[in-house]
Amino acid sequence: MNSDQYTGDYLHHEISQSLANWAARNSVSKDPIIQGLLQDLNDEDNLAIWATMDPFEYLPQPRPHLGNHFFSWAKITANLRNVSVFVPVALTWKAVSEATVAFAKFVEQNNATTVNFLAFWQNGYEILGDFWTIGHIASLDFLIIIGVIVLSLVSTALNSKGSKLNREELEQIENERFETALALKMYLYSMREIDKSNVKEGIASSVAALLSATSSLSKSAKQISNVIRDLEEGVPTINEFGTKIAKESEKLVKQVGQLSGALSEINSSITGDLREAVTNATMGLDLANEGLAQSTKSIRSNSIAAENEIKSLQGLIKKASRSR
Repeated sequence: MNSDQYTGDYLHHEISQSLANWAARNSVSKDPIIQGLLQDLNDEDNLAIWATMDPFEYLPQPRPHLGNHFFSWAKITANLRNVSVFVPVALTWKAVSEATVAFAKFVEQNNATTVNFLAFWQNGYEILGDFWTIGHIASLDFLIIIGVIVLSLVSTALNSKGSKLNREELEQIENERFETALALKMYLYSMREIDKSNVKEGIASSVAALLSATSSLSKSAKQISNVIRDLEEGVPTINEFGTKIAKESEKLVKQVGQLSGALSEINSSITGDLREAVTNATMGLDLANEGLAQSTKSIRSNSIAAENEIKSLQGLIKKASRSR
């Protein structure tokens, strides 16, 4: 198996696994579209058909669920609040009924006593139970209304919390869905069937890339031509300088030769330490003479080589420009 085939198989497996993980994570694995696409990816079948469709449209839209239990509790508290609203009314009317019956008995038993109904409802006179007195009932109604207010606040807070969690989760779901759809679209793009529109599109992309590369090559060629031109202008100066150095070196070589000859004549007429010193000086001049000769030769060779290299590079640039 070559490297391209291995890379393609690896990418195919990665796309299939990524889609399966996304579907499982968002509870859409049983969606018919997901099941059909995963089956075709595993079988490597019908991929050309899938390539003609837009995954941004056919991928299912997962629903957020993190805030659902907050919504459940909010619904429960809202139902309790709705029921509790009627409790004070029912309790008050029940207390009125009990107080009316007890007051009738009290009047029956105490004809000579003049008592206001509200006063009787408040005191009870041992006929009406303490639970049903107006003061106790009013306190209970107050506590129940406070409870209704608390339940309303709790229900609102739970709804807000659930909505916030669902918004955050929905944003994450949208990002993951976009990444999955984009990966599918890029992978399936190469699986399209070849037709006239595909060929034209591919040719247009290739031509655009070729034009871009040609433009870059042209700019680079112009820059290199400018550099070569500057170097070419400097070649005569370099050659002239090398010629001058060579002439001066030749003069120096002749002078050193003459000096060496003079020392040789002197050496023949002296003895002792002075003769040894003259001999050493003569040898040093001979070595200097050889070094100058080599330097002169090197300068000439390097000057000619530099000129040839510049001309060769200039020829290559001209060929590249003609080919473009």
